[in-house]
Amino acid sequence: MFTQSIRLGRILGIPVGVNYSWFIIFALITLTLGNQFAFVYPDWSSPVHYTAGILTSVLFFISVLLHELGHSIAAKQKGINVRAITLFIFGGVAQALHR
Repeated sequence: MFTQSIRLGRILGIPVGVNYSWFIIFALITLTLGNQFAFVYPDWSSPVHYTAGILTSVLFFISVLLHELGHSIAAKQKGINVRAITLFIFGGVAQALHR
């Protein structure tokens, strides 16, 4: 799964990547929330609606990453080596090394 991903770097020695499919969900969340913010806050300008949508998408991305990082930390504490974390359209996955 990591071969179709953009590498972001390492966190706690674990390579982190984003699968190309994740950009689909990023765009959908941004557009949906931008439209929702326009409905809820009509006095905001259009750029503010979509900036809020982008920021919310980024926060969602960070929460999924922290969730997978939690799995990875728990696995390492149990002696399981973690190969990588990959975020994709359905969320994320922490990949363990096979023995």
